[in-house]
Amino acid sequence: MHQYPLSRRGFLGRSAAVGGGAILGGGVLSACGSGSSGSDSHPTLHVMVDSVDTELGKQLAVFEQQNDCKVVVSKYDQVKLNASITAGNPPDLVRTNGASEMPNLIARGLVENLDPYFAKSSVFKAADLDPVVGIYRFDGKRQGKGSLYGFPSDFSQDAMLWFNKDLFDKAKVPHLKATDTVSYDELLDLGKRLTVRKGGKVDVYGFDPVWNFVNQAHLMQMVSQQGGSLWNDDFTKADFTTPEARKALQWYVDWGKARVGPGPLDPTTDWQGPLYDAGRIAIVSYGYWFGGEINGADAGANRARIAAASEFLPAPQMGSTRVDACMTGTGVWIPKKAAHKDLAFKFLEFWRGGAPAEAHFKAGAGLPAVKHFRSLLPHTTAFDKQHYQVQMDNLKNLTVLQFSPYANFTAVEAAITTNIESAMKGQTSLDAAIRKLQTAVDGIVQQGKQQLGA
Repeated sequence: MHQYPLSRRGFLGRSAAVGGGAILGGGVLSACGSGSSGSDSHPTLHVMVDSVDTELGKQLAVFEQQNDCKVVVSKYDQVKLNASITAGNPPDLVRTNGASEMPNLIARGLVENLDPYFAKSSVFKAADLDPVVGIYRFDGKRQGKGSLYGFPSDFSQDAMLWFNKDLFDKAKVPHLKATDTVSYDELLDLGKRLTVRKGGKVDVYGFDPVWNFVNQAHLMQMVSQQGGSLWNDDFTKADFTTPEARKALQWYVDWGKARVGPGPLDPTTDWQGPLYDAGRIAIVSYGYWFGGEINGADAGANRARIAAASEFLPAPQMGSTRVDACMTGTGVWIPKKAAHKDLAFKFLEFWRGGAPAEAHFKAGAGLPAVKHFRSLLPHTTAFDKQHYQVQMDNLKNLTVLQFSPYANFTAVEAAITTNIESAMKGQTSLDAAIRKLQTAVDGIVQQGKQQLGA
């Protein structure tokens, strides 16, 4: 779920934690605060999420009254979650970054199979579920198939583009069109033309692909667009040495060295939302949800101008195969050892199938995983109409990327960041960085296989 003005970098930093090593081992600390589960007649439901959106906060009392229970919401904490799982008293419902984390969590036997719950649900009907729920499916080998183990709070196709027409006009650059296919090389060239420097510092960033926002997923998409695959068929090996992977990595190094976005050579202390709202980013790579940031409920006159100048586009391409994936799909799962699984699923139905969901999607804060909620998405103003239509047209390109159940998400992200940034900074060659990256990820996968007994 996306709350505003939530820092997306902070959001991903926290969400990456559930895929991290703390769940994989370590000693028992203290339980995560599950505490008493209440009596059977008046249970206490423990929900661990990053934060609670305003509308859900208003509606908690309704759910409690309807189900004769108490709901305790705690902030997501990886260390406490790990300790509670080890101690056998986990929360009843837990947030996850979704796409990149679920295969490993499921393979480790931590997650309840929700097929029986969805089969009986009067809220979530199979025909009404968006294909994006596939990121929560796993058949023991491949993501996107098999049983359903969780559910997205909302989703976006995360590599899509937002651009500021006013900044294009100032640079005398023709506007991009949603009907055009934009290549990564074209975007890098546009970034150079749109970047404005004053006093030796960047005043306007020409293009921000949001480096360190699920880098593995972006690389997987870029490789897939070229007709390749980052992972082999059984997900026991990622290959960063293929021509397709090397092309993608070379592009990132070229972008970093060009200094046209907030990268290692020009870091920023803020996330992209405030920078874009201030007219300091010409093109940024974010999905539908970012429209809620641009045109949020607290938008003043300046943000109204930014909204009027903003347009939305499909993701760029690095090849002829159209791939425009959901790379996050933040949602929730129910631990196998949860004390109140039935009640947890009822809460999920209420939260993402009831009044809180309706308010969330009316605000344009992400796309619903339940199709009949699409009609609630805002599409009355010129701003809303443009990005709503582009998004609806682009859903045909939605792809479920497949992550390895053996690869720790946080560790792979760190390996990509460390090694490719060294090439961006000129500290090593790209070939040397790729060799080190390959060795690091091979080691991560080997450790994961050992942990899973594979």
